[in-house]
Amino acid sequence: MVVRISVREATPNDLEQVSALIARLKMLNEELDPHYKVVEGLQEIAKEYVEEKIKSEKSRVIVAVNEQTGEIAGVLVYDIVDRRFYMPRIKAVITEFYVLPRYRRKRIGTLLLEKAEELARADGAGMLTVIYPSGNTLADAFYKAKGFIDLAYEKYRSLL
Repeated sequence: MVVRISVREATPNDLEQVSALIARLKMLNEELDPHYKVVEGLQEIAKEYVEEKIKSEKSRVIVAVNEQTGEIAGVLVYDIVDRRFYMPRIKAVITEFYVLPRYRRKRIGTLLLEKAEELARADGAGMLTVIYPSGNTLADAFYKAKGFIDLAYEKYRSLL
């Protein structure tokens, strides 16, 4: 059976499903990289986070929805950032991007990314960047295939 997917901005009615996907993403990050240890109360924190992002004028929450079931198959969140010292000044930064495993390899990630590009342009962004754990080789391959190139490196040293 062919799955029909629509892509749109999230609404408050999507809060439960979207926050569950964000929590799954964070748990996946923890599995892929030991430097990403999730906090206690992850589900509730994810819900608060998604609620804030949906309300924010500087963020967009985009969802891919299975039209037959209403299930949210994937989510992409980006923030608008002023690069102040560089051109283009405005960029959109993808901070969350997750597609449920049963929906992968069906172009849903591509559809979410295309919608993000469209909305980011409408928000005045001249570039689109992404942040994800260095241990996520699947994300790395996806973004390289979509034409993303390295822009900056983030290094860290524990203070604990």
